[in-house]
This record gives sequence, C-alpha cells and structure tokens, in this order.
Amino acid sequence: MRIEIKDILDRHKDIPCAITAHGPNLNASKQKIMDLQQSKDLLRFSVNNWWDYFTIAPDYWILSSSEHAFPMRILFDIIRKADCPIFYSDDGDFTSKSEIEKNILGEWLVYDQRHWEGKHCIEILKTFKEHYERNKNFHFTRFGNNEVMWHPPRCYTNSGHALDGKCCDQNNPPRMTLQEHLRNLTGTHQHYSTGDTVSMHAIAFAIIMGCNPIYVSGFDLDYNKGYANSDKDDWKHKAQGPNAWTPVRENLQNDILVLSESAKNRGIDIINLNQDPWYEGFKIGQL
Repeated sequence: MRIEIKDILDRHKDIPCAITAHGPNLNASKQKIMDLQQSKDLLRFSVNNWWDYFTIAPDYWILSSSEHAFPMRILFDIIRKADCPIFYSDDGDFTSKSEIEKNILGEWLVYDQRHWEGKHCIEILKTFKEHYERNKNFHFTRFGNNEVMWHPPRCYTNSGHALDGKCCDQNNPPRMTLQEHLRNLTGTHQHYSTGDTVSMHAIAFAIIMGCNPIYVSGFDLDYNKGYANSDKDDWKHKAQGPNAWTPVRENLQNDILVLSESAKNRGIDIINLNQDPWYEGFKIGQL
C-alpha cells in the first residue's frame, strides 16, 4: 500500500529508534539494538543492503539506490520476506510504480531528494551557473538557503543532480522533496543537501515520525575505515572514487548540523553511539 509523508507525521512520537548505518562503529551496538528491537523497546531504521549486516529485518527500510545497485524490482523477494515498510527514492530507481503495486503488499513510500521546488535538474543547475557567472563565487543560496551543498568539489559533479533528465521524468507531477518537507515542519534556516549518504534521509524520516531519542550507529562517514561487515570490501574502491566522503566533509558536516537543528526544533534528541566521530552536531552517548 502506497503511503505519503503526511501519513507518517508523528507516527512514533516519543518512541526511541536507532538509525543503523554500515560503518564499523555499528558493531559496538548492533547486538543490543537487535535485542531492544525484538523486545519492542526500540524501532530500528536500516538502510540499503541491511541484510549484509543484520540477521533480522528492520522496522523501517530506507533505500536510496540506483539502477546499477539495488533497484526495487530486484528486491521484491527480500521486501516480502522482510515484511516492513520501505521508503525509497525514485531519483535513481526507475522501477515502475505499477510493478511495485503488484509486488508489495505492505507499506511503501516514494520520496524525492533532489528536485528543489519541483524543478528539473537542468533548470536548477542553470540557475547555479547563472549565479556563478554573474558573481564569480559559490555563495549560492537560491534553493533551501544552503550554499554549502554548492561548494567545490560537489558542484563539479552537479551537486547531486543529473543531466540526462531521467530522474526529472519521475517527478511528475512535481513533488516537494524530503528535505523541503523537513524544513517546513521544523522551521530550520536551511534544508540539508541532496545527501551524500542515505543515512541522512533515515534521520530525516525519524524526525518527521517524532521518534525520540534517535540513536545513530555505524555513522563513521569514512570509507577508509571500511564497513561493519569485514567481508564487504568495495570501500577500498569507494575511498578513492568520485563518491568518496573525505572531499565532501564540509557538506556532510553541514547536513548533520541542519538535521541536529531540525531535531532540536521538535524537542528531539539525536544521540551518536560513535564515541569519537570526526564531525560534530550530535550528542555523544550510549544506548
């Protein structure tokens, strides 16, 4: 059954949850998170290929993938077995909605993460280009009052936008992005970027759902440290590739601060289970 963001507003108000990313820090709290999940004392939000890290399904599955990784149409069997709501972005996943309707009986939600104000990517990029040519700087705040997401090197790879227009065809009729929904709800001075990790979106959904506190685990944000699952070694390639996190640390840090402000404005605590993160913004604590 397809649902919308308005359907999940404050669905779990004041219920604790854990966002489980895939960095090695996850291993320090993974078993306790699963124990609390099974005793119904905590909700677990997991991302992308969570089955490589957990033996039981999450309470919510947040997916942001592409045609080349985990499109919905190859996940139908896993989705049915997991039997949990799945929230996915169709910006890079072109599985037809009718196919999803036929194959998923449970709740599913589709969200947009890049088409600010419902505009096509090329229009957004053109507006940025015009600003740069006119001002010769990167102080571009036209969308979401967020200039950091346009700082180099992100702008060199279009700041999370696509030139081929395929994702824009998905946004018909135009929708509000997840980031814009969160900003409207929480009244922050800016919204976060297109997101350099799906975990940002998972935190955003937890805030919208009213979860409190929100524990964050596996949020190392450093491919050089590898993954919580030592059998997964594609981090070695990612650490050197165009999607490496190190060059975009400024944007990651800014997104974290925006999410922290969003939570604070709703009276929600975000607690980082990583005791020694390179970034700041979330309170350090324990389960």
